[in-house]
Amino acid sequence: MIRNPFLYAAFCVFAGLFLVSCEDAITIDPGKGKSELAVDAMITVDDGLQELRLTLTSGYFDNANPATAVTEARVLLININTLDTFQFLHRPEKPGYYRSSRQISGNTGNIFGLFVEYRGDTLNGFSRLSRPTKIDSLYQEERPAEFGNEAGKYVYLLARDSAGAGDCCWIRYTLNGKENLQYNRLNQSLPIDASFNPGAADGLEFIYPVRNSINTNKSYLVGDTLGVMLYSIDPEHWRFLKEMDIQLNNQGLFANPQANVRGNMSNLNPAKKTGALGCFGICRVSKAGVRIK
Repeated sequence: MIRNPFLYAAFCVFAGLFLVSCEDAITIDPGKGKSELAVDAMITVDDGLQELRLTLTSGYFDNANPATAVTEARVLLININTLDTFQFLHRPEKPGYYRSSRQISGNTGNIFGLFVEYRGDTLNGFSRLSRPTKIDSLYQEERPAEFGNEAGKYVYLLARDSAGAGDCCWIRYTLNGKENLQYNRLNQSLPIDASFNPGAADGLEFIYPVRNSINTNKSYLVGDTLGVMLYSIDPEHWRFLKEMDIQLNNQGLFANPQANVRGNMSNLNPAKKTGALGCFGICRVSKAGVRIK
């Protein structure tokens, strides 16, 4: 406590001036930043015509404008083992999206290369086709209200991991024809070896949290249609999605500074006129559907 009244008055005046000075506005110009090519390319074999998306990144503080669609790129997918080439053509009615001219095919272990020519630069990425993990069935169950979940009908994904460590998957689903990506639950949709730790449940049935990953705290309604896709992806694609989950859910008082997720696309041009973000992955998919009864 300050006992001298003169010192106390001086302290109050000084504190008031300090607080007023802290209210001065400081203008910072972050600049537009460097625009880079963003690649969104998860390509599935033996699953009809495939699409990928190419856009240009915008500045971190530029939230008013959507990502710019890239419409003049040349895109090729090559099976490095067989030299089979698949061309992707731009869709004018859907700017930034490129569709394969025919169905993609390949065998387990084949390495695929994605090559994107854009404004004098060539960007490429590689991915290995993993062995498939297949859905056995979808199981419906009536559950009481518990642990924050409402009472009602829930669905479980039954599948078994193949023996041998390193099988990576991404579980996605549609509800009444609309895809539900659940970015806040992405981590629960990325099993490896039937659990979330490499080798922990190798060769076993998916553990309960994985089987339960297609549920939320709200039950399904009678008549709902659920479509489940189990993608078998390579470890690099799995790593990319895990890091994406960290960034998407990086919130709160102790959040880390935001950062771009490391992708697997690189620029072959030594001058690196155009940088590359995003990920290319070749994969297989197992599908199943159910109507809630």
